[in-house]
Amino acid sequence: MRKWLKVVLIAGGSLIALIILLSVGLTLYIKVNKAAFLKQITDQLNDNINGKLSVEDMEPSLFKSFPNVSIALKKVQVQDSLWQQHHHALLDLDYVFVRVNTLSLLRRHVEVKEVSLEKGNIYLYTDSTGYTNTSAFTTSKGGGKNGSSRDANVNNIALSQITFTIDNRQKFKLFELDIQEMDGRLKSTDSGMHLDMRSKILARNFSFNTNKGSYLKGKTLGLDLSLFFNKTTKQLIIPEQQIKIDKTPLQIAGVFDFSEKPPPFRLKINANQVLLQEAASWLSPNISGKLSTIHLTAPLDAEANLQGHMKFRDTPHVVVTWKTTKNTLVTAVGEWSNCSFSGRFNNEVIPDAGHNDENSAVNIFGLKASLNEVPLEADTIRVVNLKHPLLRGHFRSQFPLAHLNTAASDIPLLFGEGTAAADLYYTGPVLKTDNTPSALEGTVQVQRGGFTYLPRDLTFHDCSATLQFTGQDLLVRNVRIQSRKSALQMEGTIHNIMNLYFTAPEKIELDWKIRSALVDLNEFRSFLTTRKGKKAPRKAKAQAAGRVGEQLDKVLASSNVKMDVALDKIVFEHFTAQNVKALIAMTEADLLLNKIAFQHAGGTAQASGTVHQQGTSNTFKMNANITNVHIGQLFYAFNNFGLDGLQSNNLKGIVSAKADIKGNVSDNGELAKNSLYGTVNFNLRNGALVNFGPLEDIGNFLFRRRRLDSITFENLSNTFQIQGNKILIPPMRIASSAVNIDVNGVYGLAGGTNINLDVPLRNPAKDSAITDKAEKRRRSRKGIILHLHAVSGKDGKVKIKLGKGD
Repeated sequence: MRKWLKVVLIAGGSLIALIILLSVGLTLYIKVNKAAFLKQITDQLNDNINGKLSVEDMEPSLFKSFPNVSIALKKVQVQDSLWQQHHHALLDLDYVFVRVNTLSLLRRHVEVKEVSLEKGNIYLYTDSTGYTNTSAFTTSKGGGKNGSSRDANVNNIALSQITFTIDNRQKFKLFELDIQEMDGRLKSTDSGMHLDMRSKILARNFSFNTNKGSYLKGKTLGLDLSLFFNKTTKQLIIPEQQIKIDKTPLQIAGVFDFSEKPPPFRLKINANQVLLQEAASWLSPNISGKLSTIHLTAPLDAEANLQGHMKFRDTPHVVVTWKTTKNTLVTAVGEWSNCSFSGRFNNEVIPDAGHNDENSAVNIFGLKASLNEVPLEADTIRVVNLKHPLLRGHFRSQFPLAHLNTAASDIPLLFGEGTAAADLYYTGPVLKTDNTPSALEGTVQVQRGGFTYLPRDLTFHDCSATLQFTGQDLLVRNVRIQSRKSALQMEGTIHNIMNLYFTAPEKIELDWKIRSALVDLNEFRSFLTTRKGKKAPRKAKAQAAGRVGEQLDKVLASSNVKMDVALDKIVFEHFTAQNVKALIAMTEADLLLNKIAFQHAGGTAQASGTVHQQGTSNTFKMNANITNVHIGQLFYAFNNFGLDGLQSNNLKGIVSAKADIKGNVSDNGELAKNSLYGTVNFNLRNGALVNFGPLEDIGNFLFRRRRLDSITFENLSNTFQIQGNKILIPPMRIASSAVNIDVNGVYGLAGGTNINLDVPLRNPAKDSAITDKAEKRRRSRKGIILHLHAVSGKDGKVKIKLGKGD
């Protein structure tokens, strides 16, 4: 071995041995002088305790900070003078390790360079009166109990498994942090102090106001911070750097100025590509709860700027901005894809009016999104007064109507063709529980549309309309819809729709005007039956189409419609009318015919009534007044009113009548047989009975020389009672060209006919010149009077028998 190497090894080994021997010696020295050193350390760490400081034991630790010596203080507790009342020790630690300068031990003065705290609690308590247990550290005017203490030059501090709590009952603040590990290094210069801190902390509670809940609850904080305190300006500066919340990186920077009272501060936080749900979980429940109904599937970028003062009840000025592109937004309205927008939150909308919910606003700029296949654009959406949030926004959209089938599957319409364009301004509450009135202004244009109204199975094409929203009301203008045979021009007004749409759809009233050259009512038979259920969703993701579309079906089912109808011509089965004017009202279950007037069969008619929808059989009531109508056409139009024996081709003449009847009509529009009840008062002029079977039967054995196959009448009038399958005929005379007949009894529509007929054999032609009606009637009964009895036979046909009935 070379000589120089041998010298180096001997010298190095000797130095190491010397250090070891010195450390062992110092350790033994400390053990021997434990009581004296413990007194020096406690005096230096806290010479001004206003309470009680207790240390159970002290041991030197050779290997914890070799070659320096660490002194382990066991069971360290600091209690203020009022501990017996509140029982919250300021410090309650299992171990306090103090690293001392080894050479200072030789000078018999301990210089503390590093303090390490392990396993225990640091509890800063303030009661409701403002008293705090930190008063244990109140500095005495004398500077120390013995006047000989010297400041400790602590460069490093470390914490491990420490629960740090700030419990302020006066200001309703509670911060409870589990410091799993923390290592801080402090460098002091003439200009200031620089602190580097590395820590891992679990936030169990972080409440600035315990009434509103905790921020960061259950979150792990990775606070690797570098701080600088300028002794001249008295500013604590946080250069821009990264921290982590549950492994999510954030950029933070700020300044705290302690040259002023209360100290102002500025803080800036950047979060790039963070999920909204994750960021919301950092907030207190009163804020995160408002965001729970909104979900963004992809991350966004956000920046928060806070500026305020460190004093009680001071809320800082907060401005938060964010942006995202091609995201997916899931809300109660539905799932919005390709969603891009930027936004800004500001809690000081009006300068100097306070930093509070009432003076806060959320703005969303440049929104572009699609609800399935329906696009939406909005320049600005603004939510003001977050205590009672009110949304204002300008929305635009243009799309094929068929896209609504997937975007709003719950509405009762199935669209086929056409386009829609919307330009709307909306103002309304955000929360479902808020009853603040909503307002909507703007227009929706529909062009060349085609759709099926599913509850009534009605299909229309070539439709156009302008929907004009004026705040609370909806004006429907220039509506044109075309069915297979009918073309309708319509317009209407719905008052207060914005307030009643969700809250009371049964109170909505639609004033509607309908005009048309031709309406074929056969196409609208479905209005005589109950509404069908709404359509089933066609796509799984359309099931969340939202409350607006789903509510539309309820509104159409429950709302009331008042219609002012003017039609040139209507057709229903055999019935045809011209110049129809009507006032009609529709409710959920009733069709109210308030006033109907029309021309039919050469005359006029007025009617009013109701139809109550019950399914396959619907009850109706009708009051009608017809004037100068051709009776044969009238019977043909109404399917002979359910009569089998008397047909439209048996009747001629001009009739005027008043009817008060009720009955049943089926869901296909046909009158139910034997369902009519009521009275019919009629007057027939220039009447004729042609090929009427019962009279032809009389002619088989009487009056063979007289024409009973076609007889004419003088004015004929009476009042019939209709009772289902029977017509009650009061005594009446049928004075005809061929024969006079006195009639009374019951005509059975389904059997049970029992009519008495008195037939004078005298030929009416002999008395045709007599003008006095009483004399003419007296003479007609001269001679033989034949008493006949009309009854229903076994085959259902009416048979004529001699003799009076019972």
